[in-house]
Amino acid sequence: MHPVLVRFLDPDAARDTLRKLAAGEPLTDAVEAAFAAAAQAHPEQRAVLSGSHAGRHLSSDTQAALVLLCAHAAVRALADDARLGPAVARARAALGAEGASSEETDAFIASILLEEAFGYDDEGADFDADFVLETLGEVPALAGLSRERVDALVDGYAREAAGPEAGPEARTLRERMARALVNAAWEDGPAPINPEHLEAVVDGELRGLDEAQQGHALAALVGWLQALAKEGLVGPSRLVRLRAQLGDDDA
Repeated sequence: MHPVLVRFLDPDAARDTLRKLAAGEPLTDAVEAAFAAAAQAHPEQRAVLSGSHAGRHLSSDTQAALVLLCAHAAVRALADDARLGPAVARARAALGAEGASSEETDAFIASILLEEAFGYDDEGADFDADFVLETLGEVPALAGLSRERVDALVDGYAREAAGPEAGPEARTLRERMARALVNAAWEDGPAPINPEHLEAVVDGELRGLDEAQQGHALAALVGWLQALAKEGLVGPSRLVRLRAQLGDDDA
């Protein structure tokens, strides 16, 4: 979890910064300034959090506002990160080249930080900068994807089914599992594939199948993740995490 998230997911710390901002008091440091700037850029969430009662029992709306402000504050802090800052700049350039607005780009990068913080079973206070760096490295390839390119990747993966057992049914299965993941992960535009996307595919495609059929479907899904990794669309550590979620013993 990024240090900005660790610091300001404490609602008292967040409210104190908002109080200083409203009173025109000096801020403690650059991290607090990043949170204040995020609050100024998102007045609706700032108002929700400022108007909430003191204490740590937050309503769902207040909690959502706090998480959004924390994530966007962390995005601002990344610009000054010696290691991650250049990768953020490349990701911004790639997204901007495809027509993303500054606000959309901020939201995209914020989602990466939230995934690192909350997306996996090993979540904790330690910030996995390596994983975030890898994910930022996926962004240019993802940003450049077109529907035609995705269709070509799916078709190519389906045609690669080989071996005496790989008849039309194997090719159909490969295409079905690849399309299911594309629809789950990229319905609103290409983004890093995460555990929620896999869960949606498993719930939608494996229901009602016997054990052998499930095994074949999962193998086709793992193969598709590996194919995407070869295209730079899934990073190495992300691939390991996703395969492990699917119970792939070789992950």
